[in-house]
Order: sequence, then C-alpha cells, then structure tokens
Amino acid sequence: MNRGNKKRILAGSILTVLSLILTGDIIAVMTHRIKTVERPDIYKKNLFGDMLLCTSLIISSLDLLFNFFTRSKNTLSRFFGWMIRISFWIPSFLVLFFSGKIVIGSFIKTRKKAKYAIVLGMALENGKPTKDLLRRVETARKYIIDNPDAKLILTGGVPDNSGKTEAEVMCELLLTRGVPAEKMILEDQSDSTKTNFKNTLEIVDATTPVVLITSNYHMDRAVRIAKKAGFKNIHRLPAPTSVFPYPSNVMWEVLHNINEYLKIVKDS
Repeated sequence: MNRGNKKRILAGSILTVLSLILTGDIIAVMTHRIKTVERPDIYKKNLFGDMLLCTSLIISSLDLLFNFFTRSKNTLSRFFGWMIRISFWIPSFLVLFFSGKIVIGSFIKTRKKAKYAIVLGMALENGKPTKDLLRRVETARKYIIDNPDAKLILTGGVPDNSGKTEAEVMCELLLTRGVPAEKMILEDQSDSTKTNFKNTLEIVDATTPVVLITSNYHMDRAVRIAKKAGFKNIHRLPAPTSVFPYPSNVMWEVLHNINEYLKIVKDS
C-alpha cells in the first residue's frame, strides 16, 4: 500500500468516526428536545435536515475510506461514480466550511462597555431553562456587575406550558442572582432571533452601541441577523456552552447557514 492510500484511509477512518459520533449526538439531543420543547415541529424539521447532512458526511467519509464510487475501470462507470461522489461531497464541504466558521466565530469576543446588553433567549425544556440558557444568564449577571450603569434587554417570547416566556424566566433567574429589576428590560413578544432584534429596535436606537450575549455557537449568525435588522454597533460577548449538545448545536447553526446561502443563490 502506497503512502497516498494510507493517508486516504487514515483520513477516511477519522472522518467516518467523527461523522458517526456527530450523528449519534444529534439524534440523542434533538429527540430529547422534540419531547420537551413547546414547539417540537421546528425541531423535527431541523432533525430531518440534520440527518440529510449527516448522511452525506457518512457516505463521503466511507467513500474516502473505501473508494467505492470510482473503483471500476470502465470509463462510463467511473464518470457516473464521480458525479455521485460530487453530489455527496458538496453538502459535506458546506458542513465542514460552516462548522469551521461557527467554531472560529465562537472565540471572537469584543467585550466593550455599552449602555445596553441584549440577552437572547433559548427554548425552555419542560418549562425549565437549559444549561446553555443558564450560562447566558450568568454571563449577563457578570456583565452587569462589571458595568453597573448598563441595562439588560432580555429577549424571548415563546411561553412554556405555564405561560412564562423565555424573557420572564431569565428575569426571574437574574433577580434571584441579585440583579435589580430596574436593570432589566423585557422583550417578551418575539418568537425567533430575527424578531428578537426587530422588537429590540423599538427599545434602543439602531446606532446605539450594544453588547450581544448569546451562546458561543450562536454568536456568528446572531450578529449577522442583528446587522440585517439594522444594528450598526454590536459588541460580542459569547456565553460558554455545554459539551454534550455542542455538536448538535453547531449543526443546527450549519443548517441555518446553508438555508440562508441557498436562499441568496435562489434570490440572485
């Protein structure tokens, strides 16, 4: 076996294992969320898209490992084999590209003082905040301690079965952590990141410097949505996230990035 084949097999083996781990994480995390969130249809739709992307990743990895699409010496068979290979490689490349972009973006922090900090909400599970939402709340609490003149704009209007919205849950958590009520402004009418920022523009001017607090994997897309909404001066303060659901959360962002890209291509 030559050196080139050894490298291909090693790369294929590594990618196959990583693809299978990613798929397992997504199935476990998304199945749990579908059972516990108030709007399971969104998660079911995302799970379907995630599985399509994971299938492309697994097939591309296995093809790299075993080279089964272009084994034939027949020219026509090899041609069609390459066509099939490319059809799986393109979505796989998009997953790897956007995953890298999301992970790199999660490390970018431009923590500066601002009068307002926007804290993005997150779907509650069985009416309770997730660990990632608690980390956003804790990041917001620390920001207020460091910047006592600032105010927190808590966003999220999707209620749980008791009628409490994400914004109200975050407010209660911050009150128990010693943040005064007058330091918080609730935006509890939104049902998506897009409407989070649209409604927040009714509270602050678009040119006002704001600090954005959200989970690190969500930061890259959230900043882009904020700019599209009209915000001109955004500083990034990413909150840390849990390890177990991280691959699933990154893939959620990847899927939304690909959808945005396809929409741009279609509109152009």
